[in-house]
Amino acid sequence: MGRTWAVDLTPDSTSLALKPEQLLTPPGFSESNHEQDSRVAAKKVDQTQLKLKKAKELQWQPAKSFMMTGFMLWMSGNGVHIFSIMITFYAIYNPIKSALGVNGVFSRFHDAKMSPIERTSLLTCKAVFVAMNLLAMSGALYKMSLMGLLPTTPADWVSFLAVPPSVQFSSGLTLST
Repeated sequence: MGRTWAVDLTPDSTSLALKPEQLLTPPGFSESNHEQDSRVAAKKVDQTQLKLKKAKELQWQPAKSFMMTGFMLWMSGNGVHIFSIMITFYAIYNPIKSALGVNGVFSRFHDAKMSPIERTSLLTCKAVFVAMNLLAMSGALYKMSLMGLLPTTPADWVSFLAVPPSVQFSSGLTLST
């Protein structure tokens, strides 16, 4: 006894089976390779735009990390202690090291197939990255100024002033009688 829900899909001579050439193509299907090539090119453009988007996110990273460094600078106080000097050195050294290694940081975003506009955008991201590092370093230099480690007042330069010649001369002699 056959099942009532089973369907026999084997071709027989009585069925009206269509040959593969007679089947209609599904909606949206195109046999030209041109569309496939344009999709590959669009994918590469999307990949380049994704790289530029990630580079634009990375350009603000020094500003984000400076918030934590600024908090550490604030917590260390204005006194000249070993901890506050270490934190201040860290806050100066890291932005300099990061700004000098900008090409290494952004090397993963460089692509030989970038257009000149995209290369300019990547260069702008590098410039903003360096500017944010300089801004972070300026915060640490301000902290050094508050600690009195930078010569910012005229009194810090007194030892370099020439001693003016004396205008008057006095000597003392005691006469004993």
